[in-house]
Amino acid sequence: MSEKGFFASICSLFAGLFSSDSEQSNTAVASTSSASSNNDGLTGVERYIRNQAATVTTLTGVESYIRNLADAKPLTGVESYIRSQAQASTQPITGVEQYIRNQG
Repeated sequence: MSEKGFFASICSLFAGLFSSDSEQSNTAVASTSSASSNNDGLTGVERYIRNQAATVTTLTGVESYIRNLADAKPLTGVESYIRSQAQASTQPITGVEQYIRNQG
C-alpha cells in the first residue's frame, strides 16, 4: 500500500512539473507575440543589420594598423636608396665622410 502512495506522489510531482512548464511556455509565447507585433514586421536579423548600418563605428587600433599596412606600398631598392640619400644630404657631413668622398 505504501508503494502505491509513493508512486502516486511521484506521478503528481511530474504532473505538477509538466503543467507548470506548459503554463509558463504559454505566457512566454504570448509575450513574444506581443513583442513581435511592435517590431515593424522585421526579424531580429533585419533589425540587427539595420542598427549596425545606422551606427557609425570607429576603427580600433588593430583595424587601422591593418588598413595602413594594406595601403602602404613596398619600397623598391631605388626608392629606398633615394630616400636614404635625401636624408643623408640634410645631415651635416662629418670630416671623415668628406675625406672619404674626396679620396673616392
